[in-house]
Amino acid sequence: MPEAGRFRALSAATAAAAVAATAAGAAGNRRAAALTKPLPMALLAARVLADRRGDRIDRALTLGAVGLSMAGDYWMFREEFEPRTSAAKDGYLRRGAAFFAGAQLCYQAAFTRRGARLHARAFLPRMAVMGEPAAILAAKAPAVLPVLGPYGALLAGMSTLAADDGQRAAVGGLLFQASDIAIINRRHLVQRPAPRAALEAWVLGSYFAAQYLLVGALQADR
Repeated sequence: MPEAGRFRALSAATAAAAVAATAAGAAGNRRAAALTKPLPMALLAARVLADRRGDRIDRALTLGAVGLSMAGDYWMFREEFEPRTSAAKDGYLRRGAAFFAGAQLCYQAAFTRRGARLHARAFLPRMAVMGEPAAILAAKAPAVLPVLGPYGALLAGMSTLAADDGQRAAVGGLLFQASDIAIINRRHLVQRPAPRAALEAWVLGSYFAAQYLLVGALQADR
């Protein structure tokens, strides 16, 4: 299959897998979520591996971001389905955030190598919006703040560099922020099943869209 056709097939498969994973997560079906959640990111990894264009370091950084995100997804899956009263829930959240911090660093390095720069005018408002989930954590779960606080700064930095790369990456960075902010709000502020399911659909849908856009931007020529 020609390269363009292979990328289109992988993109279609990624979109279908993302829809399935989002539906499973929103429904609260642990078994279905366990089977479907790894698929979109695994397909993105396959897309990166199939792309032989450009610099090997850039591809390695992109693959590192995807791989570390997959590890973070595993712990966030454990966190989501752990009973609300379990002492392990915060630990899973911290581990997930630690892996995602590594993913953000890989994305930052990849966008910096493409010429993106961190501008205070773009960074400060992105950092400011991360204050909302930080305030929730300070009030509701202060034990996780030493990990999630620095992670929020890394995420804001990634979003800022992505915005300097172009529109596709900019939207991806903002969606990543919106997804992670919604995770904290869902966990601590939303109790009713229907709103929680709707918010989980947003968390997963925006997350998969963000990853797709960021990887696609890094594979595109400037």
